[in-house]
Amino acid sequence: MKSKVHIPVDTARNSLTAEEYAIKLSWRMPMRVTLLTVLNNKRLQNRGISLSDQERILEGMRKRADEVLAAAAKPFLKADVEHELRVEAGNPGPVICRLAQEEGYEMVIITQSGLSEWEEILGGSVVHTVLNKCQTPVLLVKHSPEQLEQQRRLRAEQELLPR
Repeated sequence: MKSKVHIPVDTARNSLTAEEYAIKLSWRMPMRVTLLTVLNNKRLQNRGISLSDQERILEGMRKRADEVLAAAAKPFLKADVEHELRVEAGNPGPVICRLAQEEGYEMVIITQSGLSEWEEILGGSVVHTVLNKCQTPVLLVKHSPEQLEQQRRLRAEQELLPR
């Protein structure tokens, strides 16, 4: 029987480390993986943005999420790991925990955020929420020093350069 595993995939691709680990783990533990991206619509609410503009922004977020999920799925296809792609909207941490609980996932595999502990607390990190609020077991995959430096570089580029 295959284990049902939940992997949150972020558009910053911080989740690559968890994805790689899940593929290696699937060699020892057969699994069905759900790659999930949560569109953070919480940031759009109560900001004076019209409903039609919010929908347009969400549609752009959905397109970006679909692209990211397609890229995340390629290694799972190559490794012949059963998987599905899913996009939800809401506050990411609580949505991840709710789906894991309600849909009977056996494990959530998530990557450390790449932020310092202090930045995570101040920023309301999704990782922090998942680790502390999920009723489903959570496997936290840590970046190697090289992966952490790569994530910091990507983050710096994203904050400095317009998309």
